[in-house]
Amino acid sequence: MKLKDELLKIVVRLDQAGIDYALCGGLAVAVHGHPRMTKDIDILIRPESLEAAKAALADIAYDLESGLFRFNPNTDQESQMYRVSRAEDHHLMTLDLMLVAPVFEPVWNDRETVSLGGIAIKVVSKKGLITMKNVAGRPQDIADIDALRRLDGE
Repeated sequence: MKLKDELLKIVVRLDQAGIDYALCGGLAVAVHGHPRMTKDIDILIRPESLEAAKAALADIAYDLESGLFRFNPNTDQESQMYRVSRAEDHHLMTLDLMLVAPVFEPVWNDRETVSLGGIAIKVVSKKGLITMKNVAGRPQDIADIDALRRLDGE
């Protein structure tokens, strides 16, 4: 499975189902100009769209559910992610659906649209990615923040 092909399949299906979204995570960092290795696809959606997204994605075989995960519980940076995967042959593709939490409202409102493979894709802005990566705070997130800032000459 090729990551780009899977991404395009996912966003086309979400668009067909009328589900608003934004690409985030490592692929969004790459879209903004800093390609790096990533093994999954991260998409930001509204919490009220989760059930519709699950149904739409099951249509394209994203039906291996890992469930809902909470991060930074009981803080002002609390967020949730729903993980679902697709298996083909001996390969597993993981899709993380990040749910828009209050801490991510400005990120959601600052989305951009880019063209990838001739398809319009909504993506979190560089500023939004920096916000999301600050909340996550893992070593790879800190490296991504540095890379995004270097792209802007900061």
